Amino acid sequence: MHTQAQPKLEVVELDAAHRGARAIEVDFQAANDLMRLAWKQGKSHFPCTTSRDRNLRGGTIVHAESFTAMVIADLLMGHGGENGVLVRGVVAMLERELGDDDVFFFFKEHERLPADADCTALGLSVMLLGGSRCHERAHSSLDRILANCNEDGVVETYFDPTGERDDIIDPVVCCNSLFLAYQLGRGDEARATLEYVHQVLIEESYLEGSRYYHSPDTFLYFLGRVVHHFPETRALLLEPLRHAVSKRLELNKQTFEAKHTIDLAQRSLLCTWLELDDEGTLDLLVDLQEGDGNWPNDALFRYGRKKVYFGSRAMATAFAVTAITEGKEQRETLSDPEAELMGVVVFGGGGGSSRVIELRRS
Repeated sequence: MHTQAQPKLEVVELDAAHRGARAIEVDFQAANDLMRLAWKQGKSHFPCTTSRDRNLRGGTIVHAESFTAMVIADLLMGHGGENGVLVRGVVAMLERELGDDDVFFFFKEHERLPADADCTALGLSVMLLGGSRCHERAHSSLDRILANCNEDGVVETYFDPTGERDDIIDPVVCCNSLFLAYQLGRGDEARATLEYVHQVLIEESYLEGSRYYHSPDTFLYFLGRVVHHFPETRALLLEPLRHAVSKRLELNKQTFEAKHTIDLAQRSLLCTWLELDDEGTLDLLVDLQEGDGNWPNDALFRYGRKKVYFGSRAMATAFAVTAITEGKEQRETLSDPEAELMGVVVFGGGGGSSRVIELRRS
């Protein structure tokens, strides 16, 4: 007599990030087309709009600049297909534009602003991530950045021979400089800058934005980029960063109209990188997608001396596409997706806590 095999029960305990999370299905074809066409239109840059309104209403196209291309290429790094072609195009542009002094300028017309540590650090890090054979020049660039510090050893923003912009320090610029330093295995040479961004984090001075980046989420995002890529920074930064991001998620309770594409995308990416429950951030970002398949205009940065924002729909959409792509991957079920869900058991705990258990037949 044969004994019938009994179904195997698999017990999966779900953490908060997986409870009630809806399936994410988003068509990115229109978004990818928008980014590709924007790059084609600019020929060697993404057209960028300036406005006194963060949503860029009534804005005007600014002089050609390279920084937006750096940001978008960094976001799309590792994407295949047309986005991979776009990234390679940006890297090739940066290889052509890197000056004899191994620094980058914000504007393509260099007389408009002096070279700066932000563009230089982000530009070189994108080139390295994109496979450019520029290690020697990257080390030269980092030498310039680390030699351009204040008396406390913290990286300053501009390489300005006139001295007009001496002593300007922006914590987001410091984060991008730290990324390049750790990328080249020289993080120990930027210890004062690391301690400075740690102080900004724990004292919450980023909540008012920085000189060139208006949103508090942007400081956390670029700092999170460092922590995500370089484990040696986590002992100092990981837990206070997780705490700061968790507090920012309270903003998800704002009215829908108060939510901005880039803020939501940055919070979502941070939650993915730091393995935090995003408390619906990804769903809010998906809901912002407009009828034509793209995301609303938003600004990432601003002038330091006046309230004029810089941004574009292509950049906002690049943030959204990357955040949703990475967040969707993290939402993959912890158990075999082919297993039959038999039921969910909720166990109550003290203080209102609970555990959620899925029972599956496989």
